[in-house]
Amino acid sequence: MVSHWVSMKQLGLLGIFVAVGTMLSGCVSPDPTQSAVSAEEAEKITEEITKLDQQWGQADVTRDIDYVKSIWADDLRFTRPGGKVFDKEAALAAFEDDTDTYTSGVIAPYKVRVYGKNFAVVAGDYHSTGKDKDGKPFSRKFRFTGVWVQRNGKWQVVAEQ
Repeated sequence: MVSHWVSMKQLGLLGIFVAVGTMLSGCVSPDPTQSAVSAEEAEKITEEITKLDQQWGQADVTRDIDYVKSIWADDLRFTRPGGKVFDKEAALAAFEDDTDTYTSGVIAPYKVRVYGKNFAVVAGDYHSTGKDKDGKPFSRKFRFTGVWVQRNGKWQVVAEQ
């Protein structure tokens, strides 16, 4: 029990140091309504990421693996609803191996928070309908949080849960 307490205490201290260091470096705005970009830039980024995420919601329906390859960063970490963590390769394999047939994939409600010209966090609900491999209809809904980073002029997901 003592070692567990020490680990939790060390983890808590690490979290505090990371938060303070991030705030001091200017990577995160101290006020969630402020951004390191102008309101116009934030609106443009929000529109672009929203469009990309909406298309991702449709990728299950269209089985568009090329699209998900293009928006998933090579260093992607994707945590599935059950808690299993995938890298990009494993996530793509799971996408390809999915035997469900989707008739819809809708993201709503949805919120983008822009923290800089190259960094945004999204949160929303994803609702999909279709049939499983046995032909049984399904309707699934889950919440997600994602981290988008712009590299070389291209927005990509680096983390999703």
